[in-house]
Amino acid sequence: MIKMFSATSKNIKTAVNQLKSGNIIVYPTDTLYGFGVDASNESAIINLNRLKERVQPLSILLSNVNEIDKYADLDDCSRTKIFNLLPGPYTVLLKSKNNPKISKLVQAGSHLIGIRVINLDFCNEVIQRLGNPIITTSVNRHKMPSLSSIKEIKKEFPDIDIFYTQDSIKSSGSTIIDFSLKKEKVIRLGEGDY
Repeated sequence: MIKMFSATSKNIKTAVNQLKSGNIIVYPTDTLYGFGVDASNESAIINLNRLKERVQPLSILLSNVNEIDKYADLDDCSRTKIFNLLPGPYTVLLKSKNNPKISKLVQAGSHLIGIRVINLDFCNEVIQRLGNPIITTSVNRHKMPSLSSIKEIKKEFPDIDIFYTQDSIKSSGSTIIDFSLKKEKVIRLGEGDY
C-alpha cells in the first residue's frame, strides 16, 4: 500500500529508513519528482532499473557542492563554472573517481558520473543523514514521459512511497552539461540557462 509523506523535516527519518532498507522512494527536486535509492546499494539499484525497465547510467544527488571532489575529477576552470551553477537545475557530467559510497551499477559502464546538487533542505538533510549520495532519476518507465503529478505517480507506481511538496511539478528537467570535455558541452537544455 502506497504511503504519502510531506517532504518536511518531520519525515526525514522515515525517508532515510526507507533508503537504508533498500527501498525506492519518490521525492521532490528543483525540477521534477525523482526516484531515489541509496547509491551504494546494488540490489536497490537493480530494483530501480527493473522498475524503469532499462539499464543506463544514473546520476547521483549530493548534499552540497564541496562533496563533488569525492566522486569526480575537477580542474580549476570546471570547478569555478560548476560552483557558479550549483546548487541549481543542472546535471553535470564529469570523469568519475572510484568511491565505495557508490555502486559500480550507477555508471553502467560509463567513465562519467552525473552529479546534481539542489537547494532543497529535505533532500540535503536526507543525504547527510544517510551518509551516502542518492540516485536521482525521473519518475517514468523507459521511453515514457516523466510523470509530474502525484496522482499519475500513484497510479503508475502504486507500491512506492512518495515524499511530496505539491500535487504537480511542471518542469523540462535539469540542464545536462558534459564538463569532461576540454570545452564543456550542453547535452540537454532543461530548466537551467547556459
